[in-house]
Amino acid sequence: MGKRVRVAIVDDHPLVLCGLRKALEDEGIEVLVAVSRPSDLLTLLAMTQCDVVLTDYSMPCGGTLDGWRFITSLSSEFPKLSTLVFSEFDDPFLVGSLVQRGVAGIVSKRDHMSELVKAVRVLADGGRYLSPIAHAAHAQFNAQPEFRRFTALSRRQMEVTGLMLCGLSVCETARLLHRRENTVSAQRTEAYKRLGFSGELEMYRFAVGHGLWLERSVSGIEMNRV
Repeated sequence: MGKRVRVAIVDDHPLVLCGLRKALEDEGIEVLVAVSRPSDLLTLLAMTQCDVVLTDYSMPCGGTLDGWRFITSLSSEFPKLSTLVFSEFDDPFLVGSLVQRGVAGIVSKRDHMSELVKAVRVLADGGRYLSPIAHAAHAQFNAQPEFRRFTALSRRQMEVTGLMLCGLSVCETARLLHRRENTVSAQRTEAYKRLGFSGELEMYRFAVGHGLWLERSVSGIEMNRV
């Protein structure tokens, strides 16, 4: 008998949530928690232990903790917990940025369900996993110069840069990461310098010009105001 695998799921679509639970339980994987709001998941994780968190990327009905912000909060509160992103978004910049910031697994909703089951088992054993579609997107990320420059960032710098691209201020970022504001400010400065920019405004303009955005709930509208 294989290792007992325990999973927590969050997805804001009830039918998807139900389908994920059934698919995993049919494979002998225990679903401890299945909720539609990221904030509810964080509350429940404080009271139970699991091996893998399976999460959608964009869940606007879940409140402010969505997308990159939620994943950041999750890793900040539960740093040893493996996160598997199961998302309809599989463009190169998003996938590459998630890998760069240390997300353990990514599976596209266009992949076969067997990929999700395989990913959960790999992550539960402490591994990392990219589905075929996610792997192809990551290869494109590494192949395109405007994307590849972000590989110069450390995991922590990519985390902070992602929050910058989501429009968070130094104060908001510090609060989310439980860090001092001067620490976050220094990390942001080091990040845009490593990316080859003279300042944050230049980085924002580059991101808008190349369609590099990580906030999916607003479809890039806020970024285009820069």
